[in-house]
Amino acid sequence: MKKRAFSILLLIAILATNLISCGEGQENVTNDDSDTTVSTDSSTETENRVSDDLPDGLDFGGEEVTFLYRAEVSSEFYADTANGDIVNDALYDSIRSVEERLNTDIVAVLREGHYVSVREEYMNHISSTVMAGDDAYDFVDLMIGNSPVRMQEGIFADLLQNKYIDVDKPYYLSKLVDTVAIDDKLYFISGDASLGYMKCAFCMYFNKRLVDEYQIEDLYTLVDEGKWTLDKLREISTIASQDINNDGKYDYDDKLGFVVHDSNHPKGFWFSTDTFFYDKNSDGNITYTYGDEKDTDVCNALYQLIYNTPGSFYPGVTNAVTDQQEKYNQISSKFASGDILIMTAELDDSVAQLRDMKDAYGILPYPKYDGSQPEYISGSRNTHNAFSMPITCGDPDMAGAVLEALSASNYNTVLPAYFEIALKQKYSHDDDSARMYDLIRETMILDFGYVYNNAIGSPEGIFANAIRSENSLASQVASNKTRLQTALDSYIEKYREMCG
Repeated sequence: MKKRAFSILLLIAILATNLISCGEGQENVTNDDSDTTVSTDSSTETENRVSDDLPDGLDFGGEEVTFLYRAEVSSEFYADTANGDIVNDALYDSIRSVEERLNTDIVAVLREGHYVSVREEYMNHISSTVMAGDDAYDFVDLMIGNSPVRMQEGIFADLLQNKYIDVDKPYYLSKLVDTVAIDDKLYFISGDASLGYMKCAFCMYFNKRLVDEYQIEDLYTLVDEGKWTLDKLREISTIASQDINNDGKYDYDDKLGFVVHDSNHPKGFWFSTDTFFYDKNSDGNITYTYGDEKDTDVCNALYQLIYNTPGSFYPGVTNAVTDQQEKYNQISSKFASGDILIMTAELDDSVAQLRDMKDAYGILPYPKYDGSQPEYISGSRNTHNAFSMPITCGDPDMAGAVLEALSASNYNTVLPAYFEIALKQKYSHDDDSARMYDLIRETMILDFGYVYNNAIGSPEGIFANAIRSENSLASQVASNKTRLQTALDSYIEKYREMCG
């Protein structure tokens, strides 16, 4: 076994079996369903399997490959025992199969680092460990929005140089090099080695009973015909609302057509309306380009939808802040009780918040801007997982092979367990909802501005401010464009100094 010097007390993984949403303060829900008697078509499973291109006969002599992971959400990545839960046991079996195949010992070191109050300490621990030359970790888990912050310190290895990692495989998020690499170097990676990005995927849930009661057209048909747009969402929200207390506004006391559940959820529209803040040219140069006529139209449409539509409500709270948890949970309960037609969400909310809902509910992607937009586009909250390899990793080839094998194995076994069984068949109530899950997964992308937001001056703030007031985007861009381009240029200059 590889000897390692650990300078910290390893945390006990007491939360490993809990399903926790992507933000702080989410009520812990133990997924203790043990019904695994779901029929599957084995021929379809075989047809959909993918293989990695690792050479046969790799044998790493029982060496440890150690992953640092946020303890609070470790169940999305690691299971050290089988307990009868479908997803947990799929993770457990996947890890054991990779260990046996490559003759390695996969070790998860769990440390608190997910919630706002402990994120900085967690990141500082990573930096100090690597800078001290300690080879404690072969991979470290970070929220993808914080990966670029630490990447510029020069403490991570370029994963595109790893002999065993193939970023073009379907078990990694698509177009990683095109979207988030700088100078054709990639220092973090996200995909099926963890369920994090799927659990945090932006989506919308709707109450099927209310659709019937209000005689609203079939929402799945709207999606299929490419007609699920911002204008259609606004129209439907108005139909399904009631000002119960007659105070002239819509809030917690009313029946609501549309609710933005979390203050992070407007960012889902950033993806779905095909809006991007930066452009990368053929030479790899990145420029701030946000603010054209179409961007203005999108912001104005979102202002009308969120702030100026009868039946819409945006409480402005997030599950990432403990003090806001009560009001956040109030919205969850309101939807579950049947007082909200459509609510923004993240994919795992069906497990974490809606498992006891009596009414049948369905899932939708975020809407397109308008009918001329060719495709639906989905994104995931930037608190989801990304893995980076410290430059102190003792055996990059072994670590890369393990990540590749684990990603492929999870794609073939864990993702179906979560996606096909735990979500589609346990928690969704119809085949059309199951198809919507597929659509969201297939249209998932990363965006440079969102992923790098925390490191380059917070361009998302322009978007957030512009949708609060009609026709305000131009002034927002005029006030911030130079600052944001300067912040980006400074970041890239430091990045090239430290990582070049």
